[in-house]
Amino acid sequence: MKQVGNVIDLQDRNLMYLLEIMRDHDSVSRQDLSEISGLSPAGVSKLVALLIAKGVVFEDGLVSRGRGRRAIRLRINENAMYALGIRFARHYVKCGLFNVKGELISSSVQALNNATVQQTIDVIKELIGQTLQESGEVRDRIVGIGISAPGPLLTREGKIALISNSPGWRNISLVDIIQSQFGIPTLIEHDANVSVLAERWFGKGKLSQNLVYIAAGQGVGAGVLVNGSIYSGHLNVAGEIGHTTINYNGPVCDCGNRGCLEMYCSSLAFARHAKEVATSKQPPAWRATADLNIEAIFCLAKAGDKVALELVHQAGSFMGIGVVNVINSYNPDMIILGDEMAKAGEPWLEAIKGVVNERVIPELRNETTIELSELDIEPAFLGAGTLVIKRTFENLSRLRANRPVSEEDAVRL
Repeated sequence: MKQVGNVIDLQDRNLMYLLEIMRDHDSVSRQDLSEISGLSPAGVSKLVALLIAKGVVFEDGLVSRGRGRRAIRLRINENAMYALGIRFARHYVKCGLFNVKGELISSSVQALNNATVQQTIDVIKELIGQTLQESGEVRDRIVGIGISAPGPLLTREGKIALISNSPGWRNISLVDIIQSQFGIPTLIEHDANVSVLAERWFGKGKLSQNLVYIAAGQGVGAGVLVNGSIYSGHLNVAGEIGHTTINYNGPVCDCGNRGCLEMYCSSLAFARHAKEVATSKQPPAWRATADLNIEAIFCLAKAGDKVALELVHQAGSFMGIGVVNVINSYNPDMIILGDEMAKAGEPWLEAIKGVVNERVIPELRNETTIELSELDIEPAFLGAGTLVIKRTFENLSRLRANRPVSEEDAVRL
């Protein structure tokens, strides 16, 4: 039985590999798959036949291969399956239906407004129920529910271990709650981890095998991709860079540590500091701004307001220290920054790069690309759906076939 399991695991890994190639290359044939993957032509043909039988891949016309030769083009069926993605943030919940290509079919959002744990769970249930009810004919093709949430998380247990600045969120078994309510396989993952997955599949990180996504929002976390796989650590809490110390004798964090990074460069820290500056310095341009939130200060900074720019540069400098630590710890080829603080744009990014230039040796610095996320859909939202599709792709042997594999399909080149 163990041997059979190993054969199935190997088949699933090969199927996933072929799908990754098809995802990264717009137009490929069976022969292309064989050449890129290193698998035999016969092996590729059998695997492709299985993918076609399961409705995941389809043949789409001919592709030129030079010298007048043509081959059958293969494409991933974007409507083969759907995933329901939940973005659980500290102040809102988003729910959406995604197809295989990460396209958002429908979505809804609801503010939390200091909601209790139970009220938040009720909101999540309500949005899921509404999305399922409105999904219509694709309901039977929804293969799972993915939840992205602030950490630290105990992903294997489906628990939220802690959400800083959110009392009551300790050891909450959210996966069990949702799965028992709807009877659909449910996954939960750190928002930074699903964000790095979204960037790798659909964003700037498509060609990166060692990628880090830093979510700089009300907390700060990193999703780390090492040799193409998410690095999660022993208890799946790797990447909690927001709780690394940058001031050993600093203020006490909710996690129990002192001087945590996110206490200096999160959006909460930025808002707190901005409020102090508004009270003490009373900048003229700030008094004319009716709603002085962080987005308004970012706009002032981009317009050249010196006080706002100083705040943005300071936040970027603190974030830069975190980026330096990430570079020295994980040696990524690319770092993508996103979430609320990334809306500060180039002034913030320039401050980060300035610190990196000062503190990282040139051999590392020159080989590390640092950019802002440009995904149209919030990475932590898109990534929640992507997480489900990825998990399904990794276990395709369990997916029901739409039709049996024909002998003609299995030998076709």
